[in-house]
Amino acid sequence: MNRERAETYLRLLTEAELRDPALASQPAPRSADAPFVTTPITLIRAAWALTAVGALDLQTAEAILGDAELAVAARRRPEAAAASPAGPRLGPRRFAGGRPLARMSHLMPSVPALARAPAPSAAEEALPEGPDLPADPAPPDAPDRYVPVGQMILFHDELICGELDLMSYAHTAAGARFTATWQTRDPLGARHHGVPPVDAFTLTDDRGQRYDLEFDTKGRPESTCDLALRPDPPPDIGWLEITAPGEQAVRVDLGRRAERPEPEVSEISLSIGEHLLNRIAERLLALVPEYRVNWRREVAYTPPAHPVTNLAAGLGATIAALEAAEVLSPLSPVPARLAALCASLRIGGHGITAAPAPDLPEPWLSMLTHYHRRKPETAPAGDGFAGVAAALPELDGIRLVLLGLHNYDGSTWMDALALGQAPGLQHRGLELGMAFPLSMWVRDGAGRWHAARPAAWHHEESEAALTLRLTPPLTRSCAWIEVLATGRSAEARATVPLHWGYRP
Repeated sequence: MNRERAETYLRLLTEAELRDPALASQPAPRSADAPFVTTPITLIRAAWALTAVGALDLQTAEAILGDAELAVAARRRPEAAAASPAGPRLGPRRFAGGRPLARMSHLMPSVPALARAPAPSAAEEALPEGPDLPADPAPPDAPDRYVPVGQMILFHDELICGELDLMSYAHTAAGARFTATWQTRDPLGARHHGVPPVDAFTLTDDRGQRYDLEFDTKGRPESTCDLALRPDPPPDIGWLEITAPGEQAVRVDLGRRAERPEPEVSEISLSIGEHLLNRIAERLLALVPEYRVNWRREVAYTPPAHPVTNLAAGLGATIAALEAAEVLSPLSPVPARLAALCASLRIGGHGITAAPAPDLPEPWLSMLTHYHRRKPETAPAGDGFAGVAAALPELDGIRLVLLGLHNYDGSTWMDALALGQAPGLQHRGLELGMAFPLSMWVRDGAGRWHAARPAAWHHEESEAALTLRLTPPLTRSCAWIEVLATGRSAEARATVPLHWGYRP
Protein backbone atom coordinates (compact mmCIF):
# COMPACT_ATOMS: atom_id res chain seq x y z
CA MET A 1 0.00 0.00 0.00
CA ASN A 2 1.37 3.39 -1.04
CA ARG A 3 -0.30 6.15 0.99
CA GLU A 4 1.83 8.93 -0.50
CA ARG A 5 0.81 8.04 -4.04
CA ALA A 6 -2.83 7.76 -2.92
CA GLU A 7 -2.88 11.34 -1.61
CA THR A 8 -1.00 12.62 -4.67
CA TYR A 9 -3.49 10.95 -7.00
CA LEU A 10 -6.48 12.51 -5.22
CA ARG A 11 -4.94 16.00 -5.35
CA LEU A 12 -4.09 15.66 -9.05
CA LEU A 13 -7.60 14.37 -9.76
CA THR A 14 -9.01 17.40 -7.94
CA GLU A 15 -7.00 19.77 -10.12
CA ALA A 16 -8.10 17.98 -13.28
CA GLU A 17 -11.78 18.06 -12.29
CA LEU A 18 -11.65 21.76 -11.39
CA ARG A 19 -10.33 22.55 -14.86
CA ASP A 20 -13.49 21.07 -16.39
CA PRO A 21 -15.33 23.92 -18.18
CA ALA A 22 -18.66 22.35 -17.23
CA LEU A 23 -18.19 23.51 -13.65
CA ALA A 24 -18.27 27.16 -14.70
CA SER A 25 -21.02 26.75 -17.30
CA GLN A 26 -23.68 25.60 -14.86
CA PRO A 27 -26.12 28.26 -13.60
CA ALA A 28 -25.19 29.97 -10.37
CA PRO A 29 -27.36 29.41 -7.27
CA ARG A 30 -29.93 32.03 -6.40
CA SER A 31 -28.71 32.73 -2.89
CA ALA A 32 -25.27 34.22 -2.21
CA ASP A 33 -25.61 33.57 1.52
CA ALA A 34 -25.74 29.76 1.33
CA PRO A 35 -24.77 28.56 -2.14
CA PHE A 36 -25.55 24.94 -2.92
CA VAL A 37 -22.43 23.42 -4.47
CA THR A 38 -21.72 19.92 -5.67
CA THR A 39 -18.28 18.35 -5.63
CA PRO A 40 -17.60 16.24 -8.76
CA ILE A 41 -18.75 12.69 -8.08
CA THR A 42 -15.43 11.27 -9.28
CA LEU A 43 -13.65 13.01 -6.40
CA ILE A 44 -16.08 11.70 -3.82
CA ARG A 45 -15.84 8.15 -5.15
CA ALA A 46 -12.03 8.20 -5.30
CA ALA A 47 -11.77 9.63 -1.77
CA TRP A 48 -14.24 7.05 -0.49
CA ALA A 49 -12.30 4.18 -2.04
CA LEU A 50 -8.96 5.34 -0.66
CA THR A 51 -10.33 5.73 2.86
CA ALA A 52 -12.10 2.37 2.58
CA VAL A 53 -8.83 0.52 2.02
CA GLY A 54 -6.91 2.57 4.58
CA ALA A 55 -4.67 4.31 2.03
CA LEU A 56 -5.91 7.77 3.03
CA ASP A 57 -7.04 9.05 6.42
CA LEU A 58 -10.44 10.65 6.74
CA GLN A 59 -9.12 14.08 7.78
CA THR A 60 -6.94 14.42 4.68
CA ALA A 61 -9.79 13.32 2.40
CA GLU A 62 -12.15 15.85 4.01
CA ALA A 63 -9.60 18.64 3.61
CA ILE A 64 -9.06 17.91 -0.09
CA LEU A 65 -12.78 17.68 -0.84
CA GLY A 66 -13.46 20.79 1.23
CA ASP A 67 -10.97 22.80 -0.81
CA ALA A 68 -12.56 21.48 -3.99
CA GLU A 69 -16.01 22.57 -2.83
CA LEU A 70 -14.80 26.06 -2.05
CA ALA A 71 -13.26 26.30 -5.50
CA VAL A 72 -16.49 25.12 -7.15
CA ALA A 73 -18.50 27.61 -5.08
CA ALA A 74 -16.20 30.45 -6.15
CA ARG A 75 -16.62 29.57 -9.82
CA ARG A 76 -20.42 29.45 -9.52
CA ARG A 77 -20.92 32.59 -7.42
CA PRO A 78 -23.76 34.88 -8.53
CA GLU A 79 -22.74 37.87 -10.59
CA ALA A 80 -24.34 40.23 -8.10
CA ALA A 81 -22.29 38.83 -5.27
CA ALA A 82 -19.12 38.96 -7.37
CA ALA A 83 -19.64 42.66 -8.03
CA SER A 84 -20.29 43.46 -4.36
CA PRO A 85 -17.47 45.38 -2.59
CA ALA A 86 -17.63 42.90 0.25
CA GLY A 87 -17.19 40.03 -2.19
CA PRO A 88 -19.16 36.78 -2.19
CA ARG A 89 -20.32 35.22 1.04
CA LEU A 90 -19.78 31.50 0.73
CA GLY A 91 -21.76 30.39 3.75
CA PRO A 92 -21.41 26.88 5.24
CA ARG A 93 -19.02 24.49 3.56
CA ARG A 94 -21.04 21.68 2.02
CA PHE A 95 -20.41 18.63 -0.12
CA ALA A 96 -22.47 16.64 -2.64
CA GLY A 97 -26.10 16.43 -1.68
CA GLY A 98 -25.90 19.56 0.46
CA ARG A 99 -24.77 17.83 3.67
CA PRO A 100 -22.34 19.67 5.93
CA LEU A 101 -18.72 18.72 5.37
CA ALA A 102 -18.39 17.74 9.04
CA ARG A 103 -20.71 14.81 8.38
CA MET A 104 -18.71 13.39 5.50
CA SER A 105 -17.53 10.57 7.73
CA HIS A 106 -20.93 8.94 7.20
CA LEU A 107 -20.02 8.43 3.54
CA MET A 108 -16.76 6.71 4.38
CA PRO A 109 -16.55 3.01 5.33
CA SER A 110 -14.81 2.07 8.54
CA VAL A 111 -11.10 2.27 7.76
CA PRO A 112 -9.95 0.07 10.67
CA ALA A 113 -12.65 -2.53 9.99
CA LEU A 114 -11.79 -2.98 6.33
CA ALA A 115 -8.05 -2.74 6.84
CA ARG A 116 -7.81 -5.25 9.65
CA ALA A 117 -10.33 -7.70 8.16
CA PRO A 118 -8.54 -9.40 5.30
CA ALA A 119 -10.99 -9.18 2.69
CA PRO A 120 -16.34 -6.42 3.51
CA SER A 121 -30.47 2.85 2.50
CA ALA A 122 -29.96 6.02 0.87
CA ALA A 123 -28.17 8.02 3.43
CA GLU A 124 -28.71 6.85 6.99
CA GLU A 125 -26.90 7.50 10.21
CA ALA A 126 -23.94 5.25 10.98
CA LEU A 127 -24.62 2.49 13.45
CA PRO A 128 -22.62 2.61 16.69
CA GLU A 129 -19.28 0.89 16.76
CA GLY A 130 -19.06 -2.24 18.86
CA PRO A 131 -16.10 -4.02 20.42
CA ASP A 132 -14.44 -7.04 18.87
CA LEU A 133 -15.80 -10.33 20.06
CA PRO A 134 -13.70 -12.97 21.78
CA ALA A 135 -12.91 -15.99 19.68
CA ASP A 136 -14.67 -18.29 22.18
CA PRO A 137 -17.61 -16.34 23.64
CA ALA A 138 -18.94 -19.22 25.75
CA PRO A 139 -17.27 -20.83 28.76
CA PRO A 140 -15.68 -24.23 28.07
CA ASP A 141 -18.17 -26.00 30.36
CA ALA A 142 -21.21 -24.44 28.63
CA PRO A 143 -20.87 -24.87 24.86
CA ASP A 144 -23.15 -22.90 22.59
CA ARG A 145 -26.35 -24.65 21.54
CA TYR A 146 -28.29 -24.07 18.33
CA VAL A 147 -31.51 -25.93 17.48
CA PRO A 148 -33.66 -25.58 14.32
CA VAL A 149 -37.34 -25.31 15.28
CA GLY A 150 -39.68 -24.30 12.43
CA GLN A 151 -42.89 -24.26 14.49
CA MET A 152 -45.88 -21.91 14.47
CA ILE A 153 -47.50 -20.67 17.70
CA LEU A 154 -51.00 -19.21 17.29
CA PHE A 155 -52.53 -16.73 19.73
CA HIS A 156 -55.75 -14.69 19.99
CA ASP A 157 -57.87 -12.71 22.40
CA GLU A 158 -60.63 -10.12 22.07
CA LEU A 159 -58.18 -7.44 20.86
CA ILE A 160 -55.55 -9.16 18.73
CA CYS A 161 -54.78 -12.43 17.00
CA GLY A 162 -51.89 -13.72 14.98
CA GLU A 163 -48.98 -16.12 14.84
CA LEU A 164 -45.49 -16.35 16.24
CA ASP A 165 -43.18 -18.37 14.00
CA LEU A 166 -40.26 -19.91 15.89
CA MET A 167 -37.33 -20.45 13.50
CA SER A 168 -34.57 -21.52 15.90
CA TYR A 169 -33.45 -21.75 19.51
CA ALA A 170 -30.01 -20.54 20.55
CA HIS A 171 -28.28 -20.66 23.93
CA THR A 172 -24.98 -18.79 24.11
CA ALA A 173 -23.07 -16.72 26.63
CA ALA A 174 -25.57 -13.91 25.97
CA GLY A 175 -28.46 -16.14 27.10
CA ALA A 176 -31.21 -18.33 25.64
CA ARG A 177 -33.69 -17.08 23.07
CA PHE A 178 -35.84 -17.97 20.10
CA THR A 179 -35.36 -16.24 16.76
CA ALA A 180 -38.86 -15.68 15.39
CA THR A 181 -41.10 -13.80 13.02
CA TRP A 182 -44.60 -12.67 13.77
CA GLN A 183 -47.84 -11.45 12.20
CA THR A 184 -50.73 -9.85 14.06
CA ARG A 185 -54.29 -8.98 13.02
CA ASP A 186 -57.19 -7.16 14.52
CA PRO A 187 -60.55 -8.97 15.01
CA LEU A 188 -61.70 -7.83 11.56
CA GLY A 189 -58.81 -9.65 9.91
CA ALA A 190 -56.68 -6.71 8.81
CA ARG A 191 -52.94 -7.28 9.23
CA HIS A 192 -51.05 -4.76 11.28
CA HIS A 193 -47.73 -4.51 13.02
CA GLY A 194 -48.64 -4.61 16.67
CA VAL A 195 -46.28 -6.46 18.99
CA PRO A 196 -47.48 -9.96 19.96
CA PRO A 197 -48.57 -10.23 23.63
CA VAL A 198 -45.61 -12.35 24.71
CA ASP A 199 -46.04 -11.23 28.33
CA ALA A 200 -49.21 -13.35 28.39
CA PHE A 201 -47.39 -16.49 27.17
CA THR A 202 -46.43 -19.19 29.66
CA LEU A 203 -43.41 -21.45 29.14
CA THR A 204 -42.55 -24.59 31.08
CA ASP A 205 -39.57 -26.88 30.46
CA ASP A 206 -39.26 -30.64 30.90
CA ARG A 207 -38.26 -30.10 34.54
CA GLY A 208 -41.27 -27.99 35.47
CA GLN A 209 -39.39 -24.67 35.50
CA ARG A 210 -41.42 -21.68 34.28
CA TYR A 211 -40.03 -18.87 32.12
CA ASP A 212 -41.01 -15.45 30.84
CA LEU A 213 -40.39 -14.13 27.33
CA GLU A 214 -38.81 -10.78 26.51
CA PHE A 215 -39.52 -9.30 23.08
CA ASP A 216 -36.72 -7.45 21.26
CA THR A 217 -36.30 -6.63 17.55
CA LYS A 218 -32.59 -5.77 17.96
CA GLY A 219 -32.72 -3.41 15.05
CA ARG A 220 -33.80 -6.09 12.60
CA PRO A 221 -36.19 -5.46 9.71
CA GLU A 222 -39.87 -5.41 10.47
CA SER A 223 -41.53 -8.71 11.53
CA THR A 224 -38.35 -10.33 12.97
CA CYS A 225 -37.54 -10.55 16.66
CA ASP A 226 -35.67 -12.31 19.44
CA LEU A 227 -37.60 -13.85 22.35
CA ALA A 228 -35.26 -14.10 25.32
CA LEU A 229 -36.04 -16.60 28.11
CA ARG A 230 -35.95 -15.31 31.68
CA PRO A 231 -34.48 -16.70 33.84
CA ASP A 232 -31.69 -18.35 31.89
CA PRO A 233 -32.57 -22.06 31.46
CA PRO A 234 -30.19 -25.01 31.96
CA PRO A 235 -28.08 -25.76 28.89
CA ASP A 236 -29.56 -29.23 28.30
CA ILE A 237 -33.36 -28.84 28.50
CA GLY A 238 -35.18 -31.28 26.21
CA TRP A 239 -38.37 -29.36 25.39
CA LEU A 240 -40.46 -26.32 26.18
CA GLU A 241 -44.23 -26.25 26.47
CA ILE A 242 -45.64 -22.93 25.29
CA THR A 243 -49.19 -21.81 26.07
CA ALA A 244 -50.38 -18.74 24.15
CA PRO A 245 -53.55 -16.74 24.91
CA GLY A 246 -56.65 -18.51 23.60
CA GLU A 247 -54.79 -21.63 22.42
CA GLN A 248 -53.80 -25.07 23.62
CA ALA A 249 -50.29 -25.73 24.89
CA VAL A 250 -47.72 -26.51 22.17
CA ARG A 251 -44.60 -28.54 22.86
CA VAL A 252 -41.40 -27.37 21.16
CA ASP A 253 -38.83 -30.12 20.83
CA LEU A 254 -35.31 -28.90 21.56
CA GLY A 255 -33.71 -32.32 21.15
CA ARG A 256 -33.16 -31.88 17.44
CA ARG A 257 -29.47 -31.33 16.78
CA ALA A 258 -28.29 -28.40 14.73
CA GLU A 259 -27.01 -29.24 11.29
CA ARG A 260 -23.25 -29.26 11.07
CA PRO A 261 -22.60 -29.03 7.34
CA GLU A 262 -19.36 -30.38 6.00
CA PRO A 263 -18.08 -27.30 4.23
CA GLU A 264 -15.74 -27.19 1.29
CA VAL A 265 -13.07 -24.66 2.23
CA SER A 266 -10.88 -23.29 -0.57
CA GLU A 267 -7.96 -20.91 -0.27
CA ILE A 268 -8.13 -17.73 -2.32
CA SER A 269 -6.16 -14.50 -2.42
CA LEU A 270 -7.93 -11.19 -2.98
CA SER A 271 -6.40 -7.77 -2.57
CA ILE A 272 -8.29 -5.16 -0.58
CA GLY A 273 -9.00 -3.30 -3.82
CA GLU A 274 -10.45 -6.39 -5.51
CA HIS A 275 -12.60 -7.09 -2.50
CA LEU A 276 -13.95 -3.52 -2.60
CA LEU A 277 -14.83 -3.76 -6.31
CA ASN A 278 -16.51 -7.13 -5.82
CA ARG A 279 -18.71 -5.66 -3.11
CA ILE A 280 -19.66 -2.78 -5.40
CA ALA A 281 -20.62 -5.31 -8.08
CA GLU A 282 -22.77 -7.23 -5.61
CA ARG A 283 -24.54 -4.03 -4.63
CA LEU A 284 -25.22 -3.21 -8.28
CA LEU A 285 -26.76 -6.65 -8.77
CA ALA A 286 -28.88 -6.26 -5.64
CA LEU A 287 -30.28 -2.98 -7.00
CA VAL A 288 -31.45 -4.57 -10.25
CA PRO A 289 -35.07 -5.08 -9.06
CA GLU A 290 -35.34 -1.30 -8.56
CA TYR A 291 -33.63 -0.56 -11.88
CA ARG A 292 -36.38 -0.54 -14.51
CA VAL A 293 -34.41 -1.68 -17.56
CA ASN A 294 -36.06 -2.10 -20.93
CA TRP A 295 -33.88 -4.94 -22.19
CA ARG A 296 -35.23 -4.62 -25.75
CA ARG A 297 -34.00 -1.06 -26.14
CA GLU A 298 -30.50 -0.45 -27.36
CA VAL A 299 -30.02 2.34 -24.83
CA ALA A 300 -32.11 2.17 -21.68
CA TYR A 301 -33.49 5.30 -20.10
CA THR A 302 -31.98 6.03 -16.72
CA PRO A 303 -33.41 8.66 -14.36
CA PRO A 304 -30.68 11.15 -13.36
CA ALA A 305 -30.87 10.39 -9.64
CA HIS A 306 -31.37 6.64 -9.83
CA PRO A 307 -29.46 4.68 -7.15
CA VAL A 308 -27.87 2.33 -9.69
CA THR A 309 -26.33 5.11 -11.77
CA ASN A 310 -25.39 6.98 -8.62
CA LEU A 311 -23.45 3.96 -7.40
CA ALA A 312 -21.79 3.31 -10.77
CA ALA A 313 -20.75 6.93 -11.33
CA GLY A 314 -17.05 7.50 -10.85
CA LEU A 315 -16.08 3.81 -10.91
CA GLY A 316 -13.25 4.59 -13.33
CA ALA A 317 -11.77 7.07 -10.85
CA THR A 318 -12.26 4.54 -8.05
CA ILE A 319 -10.27 1.91 -9.94
CA ALA A 320 -7.52 4.39 -10.83
CA ALA A 321 -7.28 5.51 -7.19
CA LEU A 322 -6.92 1.92 -5.99
CA GLU A 323 -4.19 1.26 -8.56
CA ALA A 324 -2.37 4.45 -7.52
CA ALA A 325 -2.46 3.29 -3.89
CA GLU A 326 -1.05 -0.08 -5.02
CA VAL A 327 -3.92 -2.07 -3.51
CA LEU A 328 -5.19 -3.14 -6.94
CA SER A 329 -2.94 -4.64 -9.58
CA PRO A 330 -3.22 -3.24 -13.14
CA LEU A 331 -3.44 -6.89 -14.21
CA SER A 332 -6.43 -7.66 -11.97
CA PRO A 333 -9.41 -9.14 -13.86
CA VAL A 334 -11.98 -7.50 -11.55
CA PRO A 335 -12.22 -4.08 -13.34
CA ALA A 336 -12.92 -5.83 -16.65
CA ARG A 337 -15.64 -7.93 -14.99
CA LEU A 338 -17.15 -4.80 -13.49
CA ALA A 339 -17.17 -3.17 -16.94
CA ALA A 340 -18.96 -6.22 -18.37
CA LEU A 341 -21.50 -6.08 -15.56
CA CYS A 342 -22.23 -2.40 -16.22
CA ALA A 343 -22.66 -3.16 -19.92
CA SER A 344 -25.10 -5.98 -19.13
CA LEU A 345 -27.12 -3.67 -16.89
CA ARG A 346 -27.13 -0.87 -19.50
CA ILE A 347 -25.25 1.45 -17.13
CA GLY A 348 -23.20 4.19 -18.75
CA GLY A 349 -21.04 6.98 -17.43
CA HIS A 350 -19.03 4.73 -15.12
CA GLY A 351 -15.68 5.73 -16.61
CA ILE A 352 -14.11 2.23 -16.54
CA THR A 353 -11.46 2.05 -19.26
CA ALA A 354 -10.88 -1.72 -19.13
CA ALA A 355 -12.47 -3.74 -21.92
CA PRO A 356 -15.45 -5.82 -20.70
CA ALA A 357 -14.43 -9.33 -19.70
CA PRO A 358 -15.83 -12.24 -21.74
CA ASP A 359 -16.69 -14.23 -18.61
CA LEU A 360 -18.25 -13.39 -15.24
CA PRO A 361 -18.46 -15.26 -11.91
CA GLU A 362 -21.25 -17.83 -11.77
CA PRO A 363 -23.36 -15.97 -9.14
CA TRP A 364 -23.24 -12.75 -11.21
CA LEU A 365 -24.30 -14.61 -14.36
CA SER A 366 -27.15 -16.32 -12.50
CA MET A 367 -28.62 -13.02 -11.33
CA LEU A 368 -28.18 -11.40 -14.75
CA THR A 369 -29.91 -14.35 -16.41
CA HIS A 370 -32.74 -14.16 -13.89
CA TYR A 371 -33.48 -10.53 -14.70
CA HIS A 372 -32.83 -10.72 -18.43
CA ARG A 373 -35.59 -13.33 -18.55
CA ARG A 374 -37.93 -10.74 -17.05
CA LYS A 375 -38.40 -12.79 -13.88
CA PRO A 376 -39.14 -9.66 -11.80
CA GLU A 377 -42.58 -9.55 -13.43
CA THR A 378 -43.58 -12.89 -11.90
CA ALA A 379 -45.62 -13.12 -8.70
CA PRO A 380 -43.68 -12.33 -5.49
CA ALA A 381 -42.59 -15.13 -3.21
CA GLY A 382 -45.24 -16.13 -0.66
CA ASP A 383 -44.78 -15.47 3.04
CA GLY A 384 -43.31 -18.31 5.06
CA PHE A 385 -40.55 -19.27 7.47
CA ALA A 386 -38.00 -22.06 7.80
CA GLY A 387 -36.10 -23.38 10.78
CA VAL A 388 -32.33 -23.20 10.32
CA ALA A 389 -29.48 -23.72 12.76
CA ALA A 390 -26.12 -24.25 11.11
CA ALA A 391 -22.65 -23.06 12.12
CA LEU A 392 -20.25 -22.10 9.30
CA PRO A 393 -16.47 -22.33 9.61
CA GLU A 394 -14.50 -19.27 10.66
CA LEU A 395 -13.40 -16.98 7.83
CA ASP A 396 -11.22 -13.91 8.29
CA GLY A 397 -11.82 -13.84 12.02
CA ILE A 398 -15.61 -14.21 11.96
CA ARG A 399 -17.87 -17.24 12.40
CA LEU A 400 -21.50 -17.17 11.28
CA VAL A 401 -24.33 -19.24 12.72
CA LEU A 402 -27.49 -19.26 10.59
CA LEU A 403 -30.63 -19.12 12.75
CA GLY A 404 -33.58 -18.71 10.44
CA LEU A 405 -34.94 -17.75 7.06
CA HIS A 406 -38.31 -16.21 6.20
CA ASN A 407 -40.23 -14.49 3.41
CA TYR A 408 -42.18 -11.35 4.16
CA ASP A 409 -43.91 -8.99 1.71
CA GLY A 410 -41.99 -10.36 -1.25
CA SER A 411 -38.53 -10.23 0.39
CA THR A 412 -36.40 -12.99 1.90
CA TRP A 413 -34.44 -12.45 5.11
CA MET A 414 -31.87 -14.65 6.81
CA ASP A 415 -31.00 -14.22 10.49
CA ALA A 416 -27.60 -15.13 11.89
CA LEU A 417 -25.16 -14.63 14.75
CA ALA A 418 -21.70 -13.23 14.10
CA LEU A 419 -19.10 -14.58 16.51
CA GLY A 420 -15.45 -13.59 16.60
CA GLN A 421 -14.52 -10.30 14.98
CA ALA A 422 -17.73 -8.30 15.17
CA PRO A 423 -18.72 -5.89 12.39
CA GLY A 424 -17.45 -2.43 13.25
CA LEU A 425 -18.78 0.98 12.25
CA GLN A 426 -21.40 0.63 9.54
CA HIS A 427 -21.58 3.38 6.92
CA ARG A 428 -24.44 3.46 4.47
CA GLY A 429 -23.89 6.59 2.42
CA LEU A 430 -23.23 4.54 -0.73
CA GLU A 431 -25.54 1.63 0.16
CA LEU A 432 -22.51 -0.54 0.92
CA GLY A 433 -21.98 -2.41 4.18
CA MET A 434 -18.21 -2.48 3.84
CA ALA A 435 -17.61 -2.97 7.56
CA PHE A 436 -18.85 -6.58 7.27
CA PRO A 437 -15.81 -8.57 6.14
CA LEU A 438 -17.52 -11.39 4.20
CA SER A 439 -19.25 -11.73 0.85
CA MET A 440 -22.35 -13.94 1.15
CA TRP A 441 -24.23 -15.80 -1.59
CA VAL A 442 -26.98 -18.41 -1.43
CA ARG A 443 -27.76 -21.01 -4.13
CA ASP A 444 -31.19 -22.65 -4.09
CA GLY A 445 -32.12 -26.18 -5.11
CA ALA A 446 -32.78 -25.12 -8.70
CA GLY A 447 -29.24 -23.78 -9.07
CA ARG A 448 -30.14 -20.07 -8.92
CA TRP A 449 -27.90 -17.74 -6.94
CA HIS A 450 -29.10 -15.06 -4.52
CA ALA A 451 -26.98 -12.21 -3.14
CA ALA A 452 -27.11 -12.06 0.68
CA ARG A 453 -26.27 -8.58 1.92
CA PRO A 454 -26.21 -7.36 5.55
CA ALA A 455 -29.33 -5.33 6.27
CA ALA A 456 -28.84 -4.79 10.03
CA TRP A 457 -26.85 -5.99 13.01
CA HIS A 458 -27.00 -5.47 16.75
CA HIS A 459 -24.14 -5.92 19.24
CA GLU A 460 -24.96 -7.68 22.47
CA GLU A 461 -22.27 -8.73 24.92
CA SER A 462 -20.06 -11.25 23.10
CA GLU A 463 -21.88 -11.52 19.77
CA ALA A 464 -23.71 -9.61 17.05
CA ALA A 465 -27.22 -10.37 15.75
CA LEU A 466 -27.06 -10.09 11.97
CA THR A 467 -29.80 -9.99 9.32
CA LEU A 468 -29.09 -10.68 5.64
CA ARG A 469 -31.43 -9.81 2.78
CA LEU A 470 -31.54 -12.22 -0.18
CA THR A 471 -31.87 -10.85 -3.73
CA PRO A 472 -33.81 -12.14 -5.62
CA PRO A 473 -36.22 -13.61 -3.03
CA LEU A 474 -36.24 -17.32 -2.29
CA THR A 475 -39.31 -19.43 -3.00
CA ARG A 476 -40.81 -21.71 -0.35
CA SER A 477 -40.28 -24.78 -2.52
CA CYS A 478 -36.60 -25.00 -1.54
CA ALA A 479 -35.73 -27.97 0.67
CA TRP A 480 -32.09 -26.89 1.04
CA ILE A 481 -29.71 -24.07 0.19
CA GLU A 482 -26.00 -23.86 -0.45
CA VAL A 483 -24.31 -20.99 1.37
CA LEU A 484 -21.14 -19.48 -0.10
CA ALA A 485 -19.17 -17.28 2.30
CA THR A 486 -16.08 -15.57 0.90
CA GLY A 487 -13.33 -13.63 2.63
CA ARG A 488 -10.03 -12.42 1.28
CA SER A 489 -8.05 -15.50 2.25
CA ALA A 490 -10.59 -18.33 1.83
CA GLU A 491 -14.13 -19.24 0.87
CA ALA A 492 -16.46 -21.88 2.31
CA ARG A 493 -19.43 -23.70 0.75
CA ALA A 494 -21.96 -25.51 2.93
CA THR A 495 -25.30 -27.20 2.15
CA VAL A 496 -27.96 -26.36 4.74
CA PRO A 497 -31.42 -28.07 4.91
CA LEU A 498 -34.51 -25.91 5.50
CA HIS A 499 -37.21 -26.96 7.99
CA TRP A 500 -40.29 -25.08 6.83
CA GLY A 501 -42.83 -24.36 9.52
CA TYR A 502 -45.66 -25.63 7.35
CA ARG A 503 -45.96 -27.38 4.02
CA PRO A 504 -44.73 -25.05 1.19
